[in-house]
Amino acid sequence: MTAFRATFADMKLVKTRQVAQLIFEIPIEDFDAAYEVLGGMPVPAKERWFGIAAIKSPEEKETAAKPRQSNPPSTHPDGAKRDWRDIPPAQQAGMRCDQPAFSVFLKEQRSDDWHETPNAVDCVYLICGITSRSELGTNHRARMIWKALDDQFQAWKALEHA
Repeated sequence: MTAFRATFADMKLVKTRQVAQLIFEIPIEDFDAAYEVLGGMPVPAKERWFGIAAIKSPEEKETAAKPRQSNPPSTHPDGAKRDWRDIPPAQQAGMRCDQPAFSVFLKEQRSDDWHETPNAVDCVYLICGITSRSELGTNHRARMIWKALDDQFQAWKALEHA
């Protein structure tokens, strides 16, 4: 087994380390298998990364659109491609909001927010608690929320629309 199911239960910001802790809960009967997948106790000197993806119910899968789109290309002035992580969060948000797949993701995964403001830009503003994309460069909490939202989008896209 290389994966296990869990529910997202809570989150906590660790300001001193500039990270967010996401807390997932698993049924106790799945603990041994999940612990094995995770490699046992965490060892701070040996950081391990994991991918997290949402699991959709069969009903959600039937109604989901299946657009395929990769990260938008971005280039330096000299024409060289830039890594997504090197693009400022405000620019990332603008690029994502132009992608039809991102709107589909927001409609499916953030339906309450989407129904309150049914367009990608306003939905991102609502989710991140901002009034302008430029705040993603200055507001640490909003930037972390944006990063988590974009990571969720990429996982959704990889799982459902690969």
